[in-house]
Amino acid sequence: MTVKELFNSLSFDEIVKALQNTHRNEGSIKCLAGYKEAFDIIRNTNFEGHGGEVTFDVMPREEWYELHSLPLLALNVEGDFWHNTVGKDVIKPEYNPFTDAELAGAILWGMTFYGFTPRRTKELFNNKIDRKSFTKYGLLVKKLQIKSILPYVSAETRKELKRQLKDEPDRMTYYLSSDEWRNLGRRRLHLNRSKRKRQYRIDKRINQLKKLEKRQHLLDTLVKRTNVPVKNIESTIFNAGEIYETWRETHVYGKSDRVDYLIDLLANFSPTLEDICKGATEVIVVAYTSDKYSLTVDEDNRLYDALNPTFTVKDIRPTLIKGVDNDVKDEIALQIITISTNKTDNYSS
Repeated sequence: MTVKELFNSLSFDEIVKALQNTHRNEGSIKCLAGYKEAFDIIRNTNFEGHGGEVTFDVMPREEWYELHSLPLLALNVEGDFWHNTVGKDVIKPEYNPFTDAELAGAILWGMTFYGFTPRRTKELFNNKIDRKSFTKYGLLVKKLQIKSILPYVSAETRKELKRQLKDEPDRMTYYLSSDEWRNLGRRRLHLNRSKRKRQYRIDKRINQLKKLEKRQHLLDTLVKRTNVPVKNIESTIFNAGEIYETWRETHVYGKSDRVDYLIDLLANFSPTLEDICKGATEVIVVAYTSDKYSLTVDEDNRLYDALNPTFTVKDIRPTLIKGVDNDVKDEIALQIITISTNKTDNYSS
């Protein structure tokens, strides 16, 4: 039996119930929305690759209930492409005390890197501060980062860093040889008080600029993909104390209603829409579809009717926007941006 065949023989409820038993000490299983999306993607992914086998490490039974112990781990699933893993053969443990649902749960946990969707994985490992297109704030970050280390590098390296500033940058960070990195670390070990205070000021400013960079990028993306006038949302985004951004996407593959899928995902899988909106003073919800499969009037009305009760109960002022992203094809990608007035130095995404 392959991974895909195993997943298609079970329901998500069966798998998640088993996962919450075997991985009960694992914090990620409290957030089920990502697991639900991943489960549906995996069930509909066609096998492409060389395949292989999925085996399991089974812990001694006396360790199953220890605080940081997991009864079983699925091997050869982490870090591989899903389109290859779905075709791998599932090799059950020799003396197998686990149900198929528990084996599938362990595979799902490992394949998703503990509940990550493809979009969330991309956001994590291709961090926005390292993208090739960034704003004026990103350029200032790079200048300050280089300025902070110039006194501690060799003359030759100093020239190279100044050249990097003049060149068209491809990321916010700078480049040093491995030897120069080691020398830099040693030279900065014993800074005097004035130099430590200087470094503290620079680091604080860099963190502020990174926050502005992320907010400017969010604003630019919204304006580009939704055609909403910049004046309507600019002050809201830049004056926010804290912003949290999350996504919910449909994975129906034409087999069921995509708005019903979103409503179910937001209402029944944690964190729910109510959880996401906790502490928010304003929420921007963007529904992205492709040009070919834009929201119908009926879908738009049903989606609004589903979202509105949460906003009404929590007395939140929502902004509902439709956007275009042809990468979502015939699905819907829902971007939920919650804004609070609490002043912090954090920006979550």
